[in-house]
Amino acid sequence: MNIAVYGASSRTGHRFIDVAAAAGHSLRLHYRSKPSEQVPENATVIVGSLADPTAVREVLRGADAAVVLFGHKDDARVPYLAAATKLIVSTMKTLQQSRLVVVTGVEVGDHNGNIGITQKLKTLFTRRAAHDGMMEDRDEQERAVRNSALNGWTVVKPGKLSDSAGTGTVEMEPSVAMGAGSQVSRAGLAKALLQELEAPRFAQQAVYIRER
Repeated sequence: MNIAVYGASSRTGHRFIDVAAAAGHSLRLHYRSKPSEQVPENATVIVGSLADPTAVREVLRGADAAVVLFGHKDDARVPYLAAATKLIVSTMKTLQQSRLVVVTGVEVGDHNGNIGITQKLKTLFTRRAAHDGMMEDRDEQERAVRNSALNGWTVVKPGKLSDSAGTGTVEMEPSVAMGAGSQVSRAGLAKALLQELEAPRFAQQAVYIRER
């Protein structure tokens, strides 16, 4: 499989690249500046702005699927997630591509009845503490995917992300119970994302993910 990766420089991006490359997949990696880290031999690097249609299209060229792993930094004040994701979606439509997996978060967008009271309180605090427009940008990013009309989109909503080795036991379903302590390692998330790309189970669905 040839996978387009947006957010290749993120910590989750690094984990995903390692897992996908080890599984023998070809990668087309987007960076906003030339990467300092070494990339796998089966990877192609594309450098450019997420607002540049030419760069976004080049990442998708020849791809069988795309994964979006970018997000705001903690001190971010300029929203860009929704605009960049909309450009990716529109470019995929032009290229007649449909398989798109986007990582957002448990605090983003609409929620199901699986969200516990402690997580609801945590979400309220997180949204109030964020800089103006940042959470709204993430909400709009998720809406853009849900309303994209792509027949192969999946939104993945993790709890807290960690850099630990993880438990190895990952739950990913639309109805996974999520509390304030729910978390998943980036390694576990990366493996789950690749599995979903390789053998789709949740097309046109939003799913929650945590480790037990």
